[in-house]
Amino acid sequence: MTITLTPRAGTIDSIRREGTDSFHQPVDHLVADGDDRARATARRTLAEMVPGYAPQPVLRLTRPLDFRAADDACVLCGYWTCRCGSAG
Repeated sequence: MTITLTPRAGTIDSIRREGTDSFHQPVDHLVADGDDRARATARRTLAEMVPGYAPQPVLRLTRPLDFRAADDACVLCGYWTCRCGSAG
């Protein structure tokens, strides 16, 4: 007489499936929780974060530069007041 022992939990495939299922459940929960947190802390504009905020003007420590037209300088010597005598 031969006695065949059967596994209590089922076949090896079902045991492996239960192990992976028990691993995937908390991982899926953590992924969903992380997605919710990322969505809640997504980038926002300044107007969304602080409604009614008026930023201070930028302090500029230099005076604005005035660019004159290139034809104000002498073509030959390059000075604004001609030193080469071609102006007269």
